[in-house]
Amino acid sequence: MNWFSNRMQSGEGILVLPGAYDALSARLLARADTEALYCGGFAATAAQYGLPDLGLLNLTDLASLYARMGAACNEKPLIVDADAGHGGLLNVERTVAAFASAGVSAFHIEDQVMPKRCGHLAGKDVVSRDEAVARVRAAVESSRAREIGVIARTDAIAVHGFDEAIWRVNAFIDAGADAAFIDAPQDMDQISAIPQSVKGPVIFNAAPTGITAAPDDKTLQNMGYSAVLHPLAAIMAASEAIIAQYPASNAPADSTAKVTFALLNEILETDQFLDREQAWFRSATAN
Repeated sequence: MNWFSNRMQSGEGILVLPGAYDALSARLLARADTEALYCGGFAATAAQYGLPDLGLLNLTDLASLYARMGAACNEKPLIVDADAGHGGLLNVERTVAAFASAGVSAFHIEDQVMPKRCGHLAGKDVVSRDEAVARVRAAVESSRAREIGVIARTDAIAVHGFDEAIWRVNAFIDAGADAAFIDAPQDMDQISAIPQSVKGPVIFNAAPTGITAAPDDKTLQNMGYSAVLHPLAAIMAASEAIIAQYPASNAPADSTAKVTFALLNEILETDQFLDREQAWFRSATAN
């Protein structure tokens, strides 16, 4: 078994994963009382390129970042985001190999269509059940000889509803995933029902996105969750500190605005990117 699989089966209590976004933040979090670190696509894309989380980074971008972070985090395990695998099933195999070479301990891979987008933005879609399970199975088979853990994520709640999301993650567990991850549950009833409905370890994403308030870590543990991600806390705190020290030129002199998920997307011009995408699509389909 790989480290992550062992940790999920250990019964040691919930694994709390603070989110780093570059080598310095990884070094700082590794110096704290942390068991392991996490890096998600939103934070990575924002920190490295100042871009929104719309599937704009490629495998080389992410693997090189994760290698730098892995070297900086003092040998603490690093869990990362593989997005939708960066292509077809053979690309999934290559992604696993690249992440293993970068020193990653585990990754999550999702069932969104490509190009994917942040799981807390509107307009996402997922691939068919068969394609989703094949993607996870390819990740699992590719990971076995490399001692790297596989977390299988679904974004199906927003597209097909809660029952479909549960079906998918149970199929992913059957395909060999070490843990399941249902992104963006819509209310507390769904949050509490997930660990009782999934036949394997489950991870919760505590990103402060405004869709639903996240329970605290102890409550999540009592609900049955095995791990919790805090992917944006560090980058939001860093952004807030920079804005406080160097406010925007048009900000009020006494401005102390808290950096929220919505504000961060405004800074990254997410809506403008999505508007351009839609405009190009409408232009193409009008001809």
